[in-house]
Amino acid sequence: MHIFIKNILLDEQRTNIVIDQNIITGIGKQLQMPVNAICIDGSHLAAFPALANCHTHAAMTLFRGFGDDHPLNEWLNNYIFPKEKELTAERVYWGTRLACLEMIKSGTSCMNDMYYFTPEVIQAVADSGIRATLGYSVSDMFDSQKAETCKQVYRELEPLMQDSHHGRIHYSAAPHSIYTVSDTMLKWLSDYAQEHDMLYHIHMSETTKEVDDCLKQYGCRPYQYLDKMGILEQCRDRFIGAHSLWLSGDEIELMGSYAINVVHNPNSNLKLGSGHAFLLKELSRQGVNITLGTDGCSSSNNLDMIEAAKVMALLQKGWRKDPTILDAHEALSIATLNGYKVQRFNGGRLEVGALADIMLVDLNNIAFIPNNDTLSNLIYSAHGDCVDTLICDGEILMQNRIVADEDTIITNISRLI
Repeated sequence: MHIFIKNILLDEQRTNIVIDQNIITGIGKQLQMPVNAICIDGSHLAAFPALANCHTHAAMTLFRGFGDDHPLNEWLNNYIFPKEKELTAERVYWGTRLACLEMIKSGTSCMNDMYYFTPEVIQAVADSGIRATLGYSVSDMFDSQKAETCKQVYRELEPLMQDSHHGRIHYSAAPHSIYTVSDTMLKWLSDYAQEHDMLYHIHMSETTKEVDDCLKQYGCRPYQYLDKMGILEQCRDRFIGAHSLWLSGDEIELMGSYAINVVHNPNSNLKLGSGHAFLLKELSRQGVNITLGTDGCSSSNNLDMIEAAKVMALLQKGWRKDPTILDAHEALSIATLNGYKVQRFNGGRLEVGALADIMLVDLNNIAFIPNNDTLSNLIYSAHGDCVDTLICDGEILMQNRIVADEDTIITNISRLI
């Protein structure tokens, strides 16, 4: 199938884009529409790479607005963990479908998720049409019997993980954190990830309490603790440390030596009071790949990556007292290219040969009037509702803000809550 996007605004110039199957095969003003191509009139639209949400718990859309305004440990132990015991496979399926719908409607075509009921999550992502990296979240709570159960879940998932759904779905090993997972299980998952060439996705250094507890118990900081077990060296650029907010200079140097990846979750960090001074420039200078995420809807309340990119940029400018520290171009790259890179998808950029994952924004949206600078308006003025059309893997998932099965998803969520 061909898609022809005509007269679209790209990098402040009008041009045409040709998509063949799931690949961008042409960009240029003189390009002609292929025979039998689907034509999208871009006269009132601008094209950007679709966004990559690198840390989510998708089905936590079910907990939106639940347990708000509490510190992280109290929020997790008194609200979220008890609520998660009520989850069923059906609820997780529809909660994930709702998350995918919200991401589609706000320009995100790719997510890195860790949660439960993984078969249903896989099916929900496959049905939605987006791409994802999916991991079963492990919290053995230092109980050897629970650890064996978690290992068995991963073994039982292996037949399902053979199916990439035409390359749209990758898989990860996903320990929750160093304070909910035993050292033996952390290492088992690292070995498993290496054996299956998977990413290793874990919450890291999210709060001062996590760091202080690690220092008291192990005599070192969280990244140093994993390094002592050989996990960082084993995983290297397959390692994704979500949050990574409270870091020492020695840790950052260590992280850079292994070229690992981190996910900044500014909205979640602010709402839970975890902190605001994410060390973006220090990490970047050491060669750490920085990506962006929303976290789950119970801690960020929405999955709007455009909003997350704005908050990320403003936070850096504010706490550094430097308006030049992170500009709109770098913010967009962190939210797109860097996220695709870590998930090992050939996208996050609008170039010939890249995956056809494209976000088209409506220039008639109030946030783009006047349109003195399209990228600046996207990062600093707009929200997810500016997205008119989303293309993922060469398929139109939304056009004119219409998603085919939106009503079905909302009806089922209303039935289950």
